[in-house]
Amino acid sequence: MYHKIRKNMRFSCFKSLECLFVSGGLLLTAALPAKTQLIVDDSDPQFFSDTNRELQVMRAGGRGLVCKEVVSRLDASSVDTHIKPVTQDEKTWHPNDRKGTRSHTVALDNKVRGAERRQPTPAIVFLHPSRVDRGISLFKLGTFVSELESAMDLNAGTFFGDYKVREKRAAFVRNAWRDSMGLGLISISDRVPTDEYQRAKQLGLINEKAAAFFPILDPEAIQGNLSAESVTISTHTQ
Repeated sequence: MYHKIRKNMRFSCFKSLECLFVSGGLLLTAALPAKTQLIVDDSDPQFFSDTNRELQVMRAGGRGLVCKEVVSRLDASSVDTHIKPVTQDEKTWHPNDRKGTRSHTVALDNKVRGAERRQPTPAIVFLHPSRVDRGISLFKLGTFVSELESAMDLNAGTFFGDYKVREKRAAFVRNAWRDSMGLGLISISDRVPTDEYQRAKQLGLINEKAAAFFPILDPEAIQGNLSAESVTISTHTQ
């Protein structure tokens, strides 16, 4: 199992700066946010480093505007999200996973799993370490950002009880992440059609103006609303 800590650390993470190896050299990225509600467990140094590295890439826009928006909302949330590794401890496992390999997000409240949340809710993302290890092919699935989207919805009180809606929202962000990596996009996830990101991109909606609407589940409607808004602003400024 992938629960041992590798001895060879690829880089060191400091409190104020994230360090990356790029083309054989060390690159210091932008400073970490002064205050963030996104807290990475540091009990496993490699997991801590890998997770923070990917978060910093997203913060800097290296995974595209959609992923940058997701992390920005989590950083600015009124409640916390903790990111912890899935380990040999069964307390970190998904209830339906008896092998200890499945990443999942847990709402920190008394409601049943999967119930709608309309109030800001803190969360824990239990993430298998392979999902943030760039040296393993499972990293390319985009599981990490998919779980971050679920945490974002819990934090914002926009968590839907309908699993199909949840699947579409997560897939929008996951496809944005995969698109930034030049990977194939997912049109069906868990038997749910998930082409919303593809349609939004085709309509030119992956931009700052539409960022407040991410993840976009009705691209055509959003395009119409933004077009109408532009017409109104143009009329008022004449």
